[in-house]
Amino acid sequence: MMLYSKEIEIPPNTTRFDPLAVILDVVEGTVKRVWVRWYWGSGNLCGCRLTRGGSQVWPTSLTEWFLSSPYPLTFEEAYPIPDEPLEITVEAYNLDDTFAHTVWVGVLVLRQETSRRMADFMEYMAGED
Repeated sequence: MMLYSKEIEIPPNTTRFDPLAVILDVVEGTVKRVWVRWYWGSGNLCGCRLTRGGSQVWPTSLTEWFLSSPYPLTFEEAYPIPDEPLEITVEAYNLDDTFAHTVWVGVLVLRQETSRRMADFMEYMAGED
């Protein structure tokens, strides 16, 4: 499994209509877990969402954003990334007119070759040829 993450500083006055976009380069495989952690002090002024190929992936409600919170957000997933683009874009906004705020976003990807090797091993152990 591979962890891909970015610490993203969002400038003041970055709106939902023109969010900051930062790319996470990933590999072919399956996203197994997602993390979103806001640094202290962002109040309820910020939000982020994750997209791939121009379509929103998380949160799954297309008009929603993960709002800034002092509580870390993490969830399990089974989202396939079978081909190009091998990237996930984090879009983020910051309505604070004075201070930049920071979010850390991570995705855990189970590589396809690892999945294949595990399937081959399981077949071997089961005595299947």
